[in-house]
Amino acid sequence: MQLLDITSAFYSWIRGGLVMLFVYHFIIYLQSRDKIHKYYTGYLFCLTVYLVRDAFPNPTVQEFYKYISFSIQYVGYVYFIHFARSLVNSKVDFPKLDFWVVRLSQVMLLFAAILVGVQFVYGYEVQKKVVAYSVPFSSICGLVVFYLISKKRTTEVFYLLLGSILFLIFANISSIKMIKGEYYLIDFKVHRMFYYFVGALIQSTIFAVLTGNYFSEIAEKKREMEVSLLRKEHQISELKLTALKSQMNPHFLFNSLNSINNYVIQNKIELASDFITKFSSLVRKVLQATNKNSITLQEELDMLAIYVKLEQMRLKNNFIFTKKIDENINVESLKVVPLFLQPFVENAIWHGLTLKEGDKKLDVSISKKNDAIEVKIIDNGIGVEESKKRKQKSNVKRKSYGISIVKERLRIMYQPQKTFIKIKEINENASSGTMVTITFPYVE
Repeated sequence: MQLLDITSAFYSWIRGGLVMLFVYHFIIYLQSRDKIHKYYTGYLFCLTVYLVRDAFPNPTVQEFYKYISFSIQYVGYVYFIHFARSLVNSKVDFPKLDFWVVRLSQVMLLFAAILVGVQFVYGYEVQKKVVAYSVPFSSICGLVVFYLISKKRTTEVFYLLLGSILFLIFANISSIKMIKGEYYLIDFKVHRMFYYFVGALIQSTIFAVLTGNYFSEIAEKKREMEVSLLRKEHQISELKLTALKSQMNPHFLFNSLNSINNYVIQNKIELASDFITKFSSLVRKVLQATNKNSITLQEELDMLAIYVKLEQMRLKNNFIFTKKIDENINVESLKVVPLFLQPFVENAIWHGLTLKEGDKKLDVSISKKNDAIEVKIIDNGIGVEESKKRKQKSNVKRKSYGISIVKERLRIMYQPQKTFIKIKEINENASSGTMVTITFPYVE
């Protein structure tokens, strides 16, 4: 009967199919260089090498196989372990368990080398006994790996477990028959390796579905990421269009032009010239920054300095401005959202300081906290609540432009969960004011 002959067409077809699968996955690995195909290709290679043993009746080949036939299976198990680790992503999701599974794979490699030594010193029959006694250990190892795989409940894991368990059952039947005899346990008129071949056929079919499904999901996620990226680029483009009018507040433009006009009427030509020079410089820098997704902190501070100086000139230097930059911050390389400081500073001046009597101070400090930047804008103005009350009583409604745009641009440039804007009322020791704290990741 054909099933009793290990060299018959049935077994040859399975061997040929495994060879084709190996070549197919190896080619994909060469193209993609991903770990999934790398380890699965290694596993298929070991499995194929083991199963083509009986296709070569040459005594020299058979003698060679006595040295590698058991060892190659254990090397294949090592590849399978790493295939499962990559699929489950256990290094990230289950680091402690993954650590011991890696150690387990190292023990298997050592045992594979020991089996070659046993064959060299004691011969094939002793090697078979060593393998027989190692079956409980191998089974425990298999259970550990299956436990690792089952920690993640996905479609891929279901297929992986199904294919692995079925193969393990069929392979163990062949192993038991090798040790106990051809007709032990199941008395079918088949070669003892029939069950191993059937297990390999079932497993490779299930794994073909598994790898196809896995990479289809990766392709789908890639498409979703590309769509998300296009949406973000569109959002940035829209924000760019509104950035100039949101940052260069119309009230500021009008008041600046009015100040220039007053200097001219009062014949203060030098002041008018100085104001025009600074104003044109600020407009040019804002136009340049609006066309960029990010600028250096130094560029941002340069624009802020010009803006504050213009406000001080218009308000006749009735407030003191100070800034403090952490020496650990490289202002020439740190990337920030363009014009993110100006709306908050403008708010501090117009809704806090201009409505206050006496000494007026505005402080800006920028410090590095671990891997984040913390910006504090502090004024000793009338405070948030008092400003709201006065705005409600006043007929002149002055809207704060730009802050919502800054929040949105920070959210897009950095991860939302790593970006914070906090506005706090200062009301202690008979002093009032407002503190704005902006926190975002340090990105060079």
